[in-house]
Amino acid sequence: MDSRINEIPERTFDLVLQIACPTSENEDPAVLWSFPQDYTDQEFLQTIPKFCFPFDVERVSQSQVGQNFTFVLTDIESKQRFGFCRLTSGCRVCICLLSYLPWFEIYYKFLNTLADHLTKNQENELNDMLNSLYSLPVPKPFTPVNLSVHSYFIAPDINGLPTIPESRNLTEYFVAVDVNNMLHLYASMLHERRIIITSSKLSTLTACVHGSAAMLFPMNWQHIYIPVLPPHLLDYCCAPMPYLVGVHLSLLERVRSRSLEDVVILNVDTNTLESPQDDLQNLPSDVVHSLKSKLKKQSTSTGSGVARAFLRAQAALFGSYRDALRYKPGEPVTFCEESFVAHRSSTMRNFLEMAVNLQLFKQFIDGRLAKLNAGRGFTDLFEEEISEGGFCGSNSRSYQQWVHTVKRGGVLINTAMTKAKSHAKRGIRRLKQREEEDDGPFCSGSPTSTKSLSPRRLQKRRHHYYAKSSMGCPDFAIDDDELDTASKISSEDSGEIPSYTEDSDDSYSLELDTDSSHQGQMNLLEEILDSLSTTSTEHGKLSAAKSLDFFRSMDDIDYKAPERAEVEGRRCVA
Repeated sequence: MDSRINEIPERTFDLVLQIACPTSENEDPAVLWSFPQDYTDQEFLQTIPKFCFPFDVERVSQSQVGQNFTFVLTDIESKQRFGFCRLTSGCRVCICLLSYLPWFEIYYKFLNTLADHLTKNQENELNDMLNSLYSLPVPKPFTPVNLSVHSYFIAPDINGLPTIPESRNLTEYFVAVDVNNMLHLYASMLHERRIIITSSKLSTLTACVHGSAAMLFPMNWQHIYIPVLPPHLLDYCCAPMPYLVGVHLSLLERVRSRSLEDVVILNVDTNTLESPQDDLQNLPSDVVHSLKSKLKKQSTSTGSGVARAFLRAQAALFGSYRDALRYKPGEPVTFCEESFVAHRSSTMRNFLEMAVNLQLFKQFIDGRLAKLNAGRGFTDLFEEEISEGGFCGSNSRSYQQWVHTVKRGGVLINTAMTKAKSHAKRGIRRLKQREEEDDGPFCSGSPTSTKSLSPRRLQKRRHHYYAKSSMGCPDFAIDDDELDTASKISSEDSGEIPSYTEDSDDSYSLELDTDSSHQGQMNLLEEILDSLSTTSTEHGKLSAAKSLDFFRSMDDIDYKAPERAEVEGRRCVA
């Protein structure tokens, strides 16, 4: 599963419940009211209340657990549905909103408003807000949405990097857990361990679970994922498969009494981490050192620095997957595990030998291949980080051109590749005909124009082109002996990653373009690359989330909706 987020939900939320806390764990929570009233899924109506009081109800008061938290349910398609909760009346009542949208800040503030209306017995205002949001089509990112005269919000961009302090999850996680423990937890997740995070405050607990999992971007935790575990599901901690769960501190003693083996436990309250393995030692030391240094520099900074530091680490660890992509004309793009592992340096090789067996990596590769073979293409923050950091052997501009070509080419890339081969074969036939004629005077034209070259000089020029391809543009090569075996995307497998600069690619493109004005001249290389090259698009800069402006009047701010092109520039191309 490339993404656990439902990208096309039907509505902004599905259900809102007000639930009364039971006096003991032997009783079931009671639903006081629901919206919409005609909600018919009885299984959900029975399941959700049990997640709304995930602590020892006989021992804990509101001052100990906080007010807002989030649980997660997984549907039949492995998509996450979020339960946003707010505890009121001394932890005796919970308001829960169920939605596929991970709008944490939006829904926490929305629940605060609902709680105020309930406290003041303002049922009409409460129903008006619920009806407005329920009937609202899911807005696009950065779109202002009015719910009432004094209440509005701006739809967040869930595809951008989380920022501090706008992202509540990342902010609480970074404040509560020190850098060393963040690194150890990150390493444990990359090894897909059984992980328990615990805290006495539910808001901090679920924020740390969500915040730590988000640092795996663009990958997703693929195993059991329960940000807060209710008492009736504590046996999940004994599951023999990987999991990432949050357990309220009031229930941790019961969890420890069970048979736990090889479990990593992070206590957020004491900022201590217990682990039977030192997974951090298995990560390449240069990646760890760089990540640690960047995180320490972010200790007093706001913005996306923390998320970008983890993104850079992910790019350094997995970015060379591009060089292991393989394709042949008329066949799907595939991924070569042996090449992915073998071509890296020895310090990286041990980690990658383990990484290729991780579910989070397998699902990531499957998702990338599915997009390429469907002709969809992709350009996201991760790919940009790979290119900017030089974490792959192939030239970044050539890669962007190739991806865009696949996007245009369709399921098996037949269109672009067949056209290129047809151009090349036709050019070779013309060259053979000219070999029978005298060379004659050279014609004016580009240095790459085959009309201005004798067969011997043409052969030399072709070898020169192949040499350049192996260094800077390995996306498409034509073999002297067998033209049909030409198509592949990868640099040659080697122990070191070649460096590159954008200037070398620019000069090569310029060399090919110098002959474009000479009509009627047959330019073999230009004809081939003409069917492959495209213009890469630039992406706009990320904007900080504006979800904290939820409860201000539209008249209080000078807000201007971004231009469509600017908004699209911020979004990842699906």
